[in-house]
Amino acid sequence: MELVYGINPVSEVLKAQRRKLIKLYASDLKRVSLVERKSGVSGLKAEIKQRNALRMICGSEHHQGVVADVGEYPYVSLDEIFEKPQQFIISLDDLTDPQNVGSILRSAYCAGVSGATLRSHHSSRITGSVAKASAGAVEHLLVSLVPNHSEVIKRAKEEGYLVVALDMEGTSLYKEKIPFKRPLLLIVGSEEQGVHSILKKQCDYLIKIPMKGNLDSLNASAAAAIALFEIARRKG
Repeated sequence: MELVYGINPVSEVLKAQRRKLIKLYASDLKRVSLVERKSGVSGLKAEIKQRNALRMICGSEHHQGVVADVGEYPYVSLDEIFEKPQQFIISLDDLTDPQNVGSILRSAYCAGVSGATLRSHHSSRITGSVAKASAGAVEHLLVSLVPNHSEVIKRAKEEGYLVVALDMEGTSLYKEKIPFKRPLLLIVGSEEQGVHSILKKQCDYLIKIPMKGNLDSLNASAAAAIALFEIARRKG
């Protein structure tokens, strides 16, 4: 069992129908009705709890009056992601902040990616916090856990993908000669270290977002969102 909390995340669990709802908790019946409307699922039964009790259950104050016990997150194989027709994959390399991971996966889903990969160690998995930050997008997105991203890059190149990574020393994202219309793997690294050097050496391009002012970088989720939607635009 796993805990998902918040109106949208719980509604999207029900809408996606990829994992079972085991038990629903709510602060009042109005919250239950709201989840029913947003998910399109009727006849939900919930145990009514005080908001403080809900906070104790899920460990967060941001539950919006709804918490659900659900089945484990349905990770998929790498094969399933590469079989998708969009041919646009994002790999998160050692990102540990659930807020950033959730925000990036939300942008990735909205930008039309085939799926995402996370390292099975040294990175955040799909937790209740990640689901909340993604506004429930992770319930519809294919996500694969991998031991390392070198294997993902190797597979991508065998499949004819262009492999690019976000890096402050890279080429401008807006450079017209980058062939973004090809099948593409985008790698996003952690805020502290960026993409590991061993992965950067395997990439076809390192790309950066041109910036003005004195700051040298954007938040990882902001940078990823800009790159994802520019690539999606260029893909047409």
